[in-house]
Order: sequence, then C-alpha cells, then structure tokens
Amino acid sequence: MYSYNSFHKIIVVGLVIAWAMYQFKSRNNDDLKYSNGEPIRTGETLNSKNQGTWTWYHQNGKVQITGAFNVGKREGVWKSFDTLGNIMIESNYRNNLLDGVFIQYGTNGEIIRKDLYKEDKLINSVPIE
Repeated sequence: MYSYNSFHKIIVVGLVIAWAMYQFKSRNNDDLKYSNGEPIRTGETLNSKNQGTWTWYHQNGKVQITGAFNVGKREGVWKSFDTLGNIMIESNYRNNLLDGVFIQYGTNGEIIRKDLYKEDKLINSVPIE
C-alpha cells in the first residue's frame, strides 16, 4: 500500500522555487534591452545598491544619462543627452544632493542656464552672457 512521504513535497517545492528564480533572473536580464536589442542601462551594484558608473541609453543606442553612484547615492558629475547625443544638462552631486554647478544647454550646445547649488538648495543663478 502507498504511504504518504512529505519528502517528495519538499523536493517539488524546491524545484518550483529554483525554476521561479531562474525565470526571474532571465526575465530581468531581458528587461535590460530594448526590443531592438539596444541596452536600456548598464551599471553594477554592491550589496543591492548602485555602485560606480551607470549609463542609461535611448532606444537608438545613444547615451541618455550617465553618472556615478557611491553606495546607492549619486556622486560627482551627471550628464543628460538628447536622442542625437547632444548634451542637455550637466550637474554635480554630493551624497545624492545637487552640490555645485548645474548647467542646462540649448539645442546648439549653448549654455542657457547656469545655477549654483549647495546641498540641494539653489544658491544663485549665474547670468548667461
């Protein structure tokens, strides 16, 4: 006669969990690319926090945003670009707060706005000549 063995249930649950983890990891890697195969973003993590240089891309493959993280917080110079690769914004961060010069560029690359920030607070706007 057949006797119930809970060991089989443990094996089945383990297999289901392993399959789900594999599918999640695979799906997550697929999400890092647009449907045309271009990457959406690149970057590394350390202890589940963004670390080092990260780059996000437009669907055409051109860089959209680039900057660095230190233990999950923005640090240093960050730049944003339009779909043609022209710089739109350059900003400086310290400990995830705007800290330093913030520059906005026009379509011809000319500076149209320049502000100075300290710990995420606008200190002053620099006149554009």
